[in-house]
Amino acid sequence: MVTGGGIDRLRGVLFPRPSALRRRSDRIETAVHRLAVLVLVLMVPVVVVLGQAGARHAADVAATVRATAHPVVATAGTAPPPVADPAMAYGGALLAVPVTWVGDDLRVHSATMPLGPAVDAGRQVPLWVDADDRPVDPPASAGDATAEGVIDGVAVLVATLAVLVGLLVGVRTALDRGRLRKWDADWWAFVHRRRDGTRPGDW
Repeated sequence: MVTGGGIDRLRGVLFPRPSALRRRSDRIETAVHRLAVLVLVLMVPVVVVLGQAGARHAADVAATVRATAHPVVATAGTAPPPVADPAMAYGGALLAVPVTWVGDDLRVHSATMPLGPAVDAGRQVPLWVDADDRPVDPPASAGDATAEGVIDGVAVLVATLAVLVGLLVGVRTALDRGRLRKWDADWWAFVHRRRDGTRPGDW
């Protein structure tokens, strides 16, 4: 939640008060901040469009699967023993379990599918197969397609934010180095002028 103080600070960063003390580096930093905000605002409709495109693509893929494949009920076989090494696996890891089902040709077909270790031999599990009785990924539901679109949009937005933050940090670092060099040069000149007996009014 953005508080009133946060809004005031943001306004001060983007629209600082006019001052004769503002340096060229300050004006550059302000311009970069404004550019970053403009890019972020322009990316909002892009993110929406990409999210909608991702959801449509997932829905189209699901429709293709439903048109070219069909569900069957398979019977799970005996799962292979889980890996004993705890560094290589964990208790909830999926295992390649052999399954069998009867196809439209009334022949028994077999394959392996990822199932949890809690699936006992003989349990019936849903499976999608194509016209050649080869297992395929099940079609995504409408909710899954929407979720995929949201994930695509969020991923683009996060990537954009990461790039903009990196740009702002890089520009700020470069400008700070220049400011420090300028400050060192001014301090060096002040010390030497004071040592030489000059006064500020003589500079």
